[in-house]
Amino acid sequence: MKKLFIIGIAALLLVAFSVPAMAKVKIGGIIFTDFYYLDRDSDNAVATTGYNDPYQVTTIQVPNITRLYGRWTNEDNVGMFIELGIGQNSGAVDANTSNGVSLRHAYGWWDVTPNFQILAGKSTTPFSPLNPSQLLGTRSGSLNIIGVGYGNFYSGRFAQVRGTFKFGKVGRVALALVDPNGTQRYHATYNNYFPYDRFGVPYQTNTKIPRFDIAVPLYFGPVSIYPGFLYQYRTVDTNQATYDNSISTYIGSLGVKAGFGGFSISAEGNYGSNMANTRGLIGTSGPSYLASAQLNPDSGKINNATTYAYWIDASYKFGPVTPHVMFGQEKSSNDVYVGDVGLGGQYKAESTSSMWGFSVPIDLAKGFRIRPELMWYDDGELQISGTDELKLGKYAIYGVQFQITF
Repeated sequence: MKKLFIIGIAALLLVAFSVPAMAKVKIGGIIFTDFYYLDRDSDNAVATTGYNDPYQVTTIQVPNITRLYGRWTNEDNVGMFIELGIGQNSGAVDANTSNGVSLRHAYGWWDVTPNFQILAGKSTTPFSPLNPSQLLGTRSGSLNIIGVGYGNFYSGRFAQVRGTFKFGKVGRVALALVDPNGTQRYHATYNNYFPYDRFGVPYQTNTKIPRFDIAVPLYFGPVSIYPGFLYQYRTVDTNQATYDNSISTYIGSLGVKAGFGGFSISAEGNYGSNMANTRGLIGTSGPSYLASAQLNPDSGKINNATTYAYWIDASYKFGPVTPHVMFGQEKSSNDVYVGDVGLGGQYKAESTSSMWGFSVPIDLAKGFRIRPELMWYDDGELQISGTDELKLGKYAIYGVQFQITF
C-alpha cells in the first residue's frame, strides 16, 4: 500500500510538471483527524460488540476519508480527476488500525458543447446528491458519516458512464449507467444480501442491463430542488426451480436546498424497495438489516423490503463559525423467515433508527478547520410480530474533528 501511495504521488507530480502550458492542473488534499468519546448503552453494546455492559471509549483516528487528489483539464474541454483515500480502513474503534490506500475517484469527462457533457469512470452518481453535515465517527463501528443508516441513503462512488444535458441556468438532466454488480454488506441473522446465501442455495446472478441513476436538479435563485430515481434489475439462476428468480431495486429521491443570507437549510428523502440489494451506503443501523429482499424457503417467494429515509439540516453562518442542527430517521419493513432461529415460519419485521445533534465547523486559519460535534443515535428495536422485540439500544458520539486542507 505504501508503494502504491508513493507511486500515486510521483505520478501526480509528474503530470503537474510535464503537461503542456495550455493545460491546467490542481493538486490538493484534506487530512481528517477524529478525536471523540463513544458511549454505548448496554443494549447497543450487545448489538455491536457482543458484550452486555455499557461501552465507553475515547479514540483518536485518521479515517480514510482523508484524501489526496489531482485535477487536470486541457484546451479541448477534456479533463480528469483522481482521488485516493488514505487512513484507517477498519470498521471498529478497537479493530486493526493499519492504514490503507483506496481509490475514491478516477474519472474523465469531455464537455462536448456548453450544454452537454460525457463522463466515464469511477465517481459519485447523480442520484440523491445531498448529505447532512455529519462527519465525526467514520470508524466508530457504526459507520457514522453523513448520516447513513439514520436518514441518509448515499448512492455511492462506482464505475459508470454518464451523460449530462444542461437546459440554461434552470437545471440539467443527468443519466448514469452504473455497474450493477454487488450489493450492500451481509448480515447473517436478520438479512441476506443476496437472499439465497442465508439458506445455502447455490445461485448465479445475471445482469443484462446496468443500473440506471437519473437526476433532474432544478435551480431557482436561492432554492434548489433535486428529484431523482434509481433502478436496478437482476435475474438469478438457482438449483431450485420453484424459487423466485428476479430481484428489482427502485428508489425515488427528493432533495431541497435553500439559502437566505447567513441561514441555510437542506433536506432529502428517499423511498424505495430493496435498497440494500444495490451498492451504496444505507448504513449499519437496524433498518439496514431489513432493507434487502428476503427469501422464504418454504414457498420459494422473494419478499421485497420497503424502506424510507429522510433528514434535515439547518445552519446559520456567524463569520468563521457555522453551527448545524440535524435530525434524521430511517425505517425498513419486510416479511422475514425466522424458522432457522427456532421461531418457525414467516413474520412481519420492522426497524426504525434516528439521529439528532449538532456539528459546528469553525475556520481558525486558512486551511485549518475544527468541527466540534455532538450526536445522539437511536438504533431502536428489531420488531418481529409474534416474538419478543430485540432492543438495539442507543449511543452518543461527542468530540471534535480537525481538518487541514491544501
